[in-house]
Amino acid sequence: MSVSTGKTAQKRGQRKNNLDIPQRLLDRLTPSVLETPRTSHQEAEKPRNETLTLDKLFNRYYTARQAAGAAERTLEDYRKHMNWFRRFLANEYSGLDNFVPNRDVIRLWISSMLTVQKLKPSTINIRLRTVKAMFNWAMSEGIIKESPFENVELLKVPEEDFQVISKAQERKLFNCCELTSFTGLRDALLMSFLLDTGVRIGECMRIFAEEVDLQNRSASVRAESAKTRKARTVYFGARTLELLVIYLAWHEMNGQARNLFLNEYGQPLDKNWATRCISFIGKRARILGVRISPHTFRHTFATRYIKATGDPFSLRRLLGHSSMEMVNRYVNQDVADVREQYEKFMSGGTERW
Repeated sequence: MSVSTGKTAQKRGQRKNNLDIPQRLLDRLTPSVLETPRTSHQEAEKPRNETLTLDKLFNRYYTARQAAGAAERTLEDYRKHMNWFRRFLANEYSGLDNFVPNRDVIRLWISSMLTVQKLKPSTINIRLRTVKAMFNWAMSEGIIKESPFENVELLKVPEEDFQVISKAQERKLFNCCELTSFTGLRDALLMSFLLDTGVRIGECMRIFAEEVDLQNRSASVRAESAKTRKARTVYFGARTLELLVIYLAWHEMNGQARNLFLNEYGQPLDKNWATRCISFIGKRARILGVRISPHTFRHTFATRYIKATGDPFSLRRLLGHSSMEMVNRYVNQDVADVREQYEKFMSGGTERW
């Protein structure tokens, strides 16, 4: 029997042992364990040889936003806006298979939304921001070198006066609700709740019945339900309280879900259906000149609040805005309001010549 020398043993696969590791363990280690670590994460990554398509890019972006804790409403908007973009590409570039667009394609999309779909600049900008954010993310991740939105500007949005519901129109709306029926009671409560709290319709549909505090006349908007992912408390008045007392008695007996607003079968009310219900009531009340929608109720609440209190900072918290930019638009009142405030100022008297 021959005995192997050190040199022969190394030739058979034994490695140089500078770490005082027993040879029996050293023989079981793979070569990569003892190699000097690479100096950077980039060097360790191997480039992927895959064709980049719009669908693959969106799926990676969507997963990243989901992992970052984006709200379900935000993720839903991502899907919706990307589907509109895909639809445009399918119509204009039917022979191409999910290609990654360039700057000219983005400009053609903007032109199509303006001239063919007749969309408002504000609506177009919302869609553009979603798609632009995806390409900006792809650049930051090193997936692409240049965004097709480079040097493509958002559209200028003319400042429009907010539509608000007058007290007379409000009375007409509530007169159309038959409080002896479930749907009439629920719809009256829904309108009153929106007018009193200013919550977004999506947030409103996700409020649970147990999150309503009758004693303090308040309701909680959970962080996961809020558009900005920040929890807040909203408040309501005497009319909403009276409707809630009657409605919650029905909810306790017939409700099959925790959500405050339910359909006639005891299931959660869908926000799109709730929007249609409010619009239908507006048509029955023959309201003209004002679009009867949940967002108009939100504008009405904000306008009335700022006129009554003059405090935009507390309004921001009640509305759940992350900045003062949107709230400041309510501060910029129309000409009639400015004239009214000026007359109050002048009524204090001024020096005469």
